[in-house]
Order: sequence, then C-alpha cells, then structure tokens
Amino acid sequence: MEENSLRTNKMRTMPVGKLLFTMALPLALSMLVQALYNVVDSIYVSRISPSAVTALSLAFPIQHLIIGFATGIGVGMNSLLSKSLGENNRLRVNYAAGNGIFLMLIATALFMLFGAVGARPFFEMQSEVAETVNGGTDYLTICCLFSIGIFVEVLGERMLQASGRTIYTLFTQGTGAVINILLDPVFIFGVPALGIPALGMAGAAIATVIAQWIAAILAVIFNLTKNIKKPKGTKPGFVVFTNYKTIVVENFDNYHLNQQKNLLFLFLY
Repeated sequence: MEENSLRTNKMRTMPVGKLLFTMALPLALSMLVQALYNVVDSIYVSRISPSAVTALSLAFPIQHLIIGFATGIGVGMNSLLSKSLGENNRLRVNYAAGNGIFLMLIATALFMLFGAVGARPFFEMQSEVAETVNGGTDYLTICCLFSIGIFVEVLGERMLQASGRTIYTLFTQGTGAVINILLDPVFIFGVPALGIPALGMAGAAIATVIAQWIAAILAVIFNLTKNIKKPKGTKPGFVVFTNYKTIVVENFDNYHLNQQKNLLFLFLY
C-alpha cells in the first residue's frame, strides 16, 4: 500500500532533491531532442539547394509560433492540473484538461487556416526566388495543415508532467526525433526501389509531420496506460478559464516570444 501511495502521490511524498532530479532531467533532455527536428531538416535540405535552405529558414518562425501556442496552452493546463491534483479536486482537474483540449482545437484550426490560405503570401512577401517561394509554401502548408500532431503531443506530454511522469515525455519526443531522422532522406531524396519519389521540401515536411503524429499517438497511449491520475470526463469549464488564460499568457516563454519578434522583423524587413 505504501509503495502504491508513493507511486500515485509522487510530488507529495518524494524527497525534493530526488523529485527535482527525476522530473527535471527528462524535461531538459526532451527539449534538446525537440530542437533536433529543425536541425535534422536543415542538414538534409541543405543538400537540395541554397534556396531550399532559405525557404526553411523563413518557415522556422511560423513553426516556432505553433510550438509556442502549443507550449503556452500545455503549460497553462499543466499548472492547473498539478495544483488541482494536489488539492484532490477532480472537478477542477476535468475542467482544466477540458479547457486545454478546447484551446488546442481552436489554435489548430487557426494554423490550418493559415496553412491553407496564408503560406504562399507569407513567402511571396519575403522572396522573389521561385524555388524559395514554392518550396517554402509546400513545406509550411503541410506543417500547418497537420499541426494537430504537435498540439496533441505537447498536451499529452504536459498531462504526464502534471502527475510527475516526465520520463515518458522523453520517450515520446525521442521516438519522434529518431523517426524524423530516418524518414527525412527517404522522402526528401526518394527511394526508387520502393517507389518513393523525391519530394524535396514537401518530403521534409511529411517526415516531420509523421514523426509528430507518432509522438502524439505515443503520448495518448502513455496517458491511457501509465498516467494513473489521468482526467476522466474532461470538458471545458469557464469556472477556471480565467485563471487558465492568465497562466497560458504568463508561460508563453521568452524563447517563443523571441521567435515572434523574429517573425515581425521578417515582415518589416
């Protein structure tokens, strides 16, 4: 019984030093792994042409904006979930998770809309090189239209973090990064023996999206099978929405705010 209590109430019973180490280390490593997505894409895309690298660089601010919204929503949900779990307030737990899912769907819809109608004008405002515009449009359109993967992944990981199971976030992001590394050359340069054509920039986006979706599926599976305190019957609750909104804004960290400043600079330039 004591062992089960320790496993279930980890953040309330584990010594502070051990708790910080077991929770912080996987988070730090998972952030490092997350950075590999763009690094790997850049390495392979650089073998296409200089214009392709330019297109990828111009797309990065929008990608970081997506990650910024996902992280802001996820951290806000994480904060309220952790607090509510500590208070053993199941109703507030369900409301917090419901609000997170609701905001995720809204943000995903906005980025899908941008991918469908805004990607090409975004690149045309910044470059007159046809290869940069076309390649960047293909890349960003795919990433935005299928951005639900990164949102589900981040929210699933934050639910795991809220109950102290940060090691599983490393598994999800690590698996996604490895899959991205393996699929990038396959879709970018093609494999004629398997009937896979060279897709260039679109191939890089497809590899990234597939990796994010697989990581998202793993995050959902871990929540359903490993997260003992997973919220049930989640639904939006406007009782906690005001506090949730405040936490989301406060946790939209400086890194992602800097990416938005870079995006603004690109438009002004």
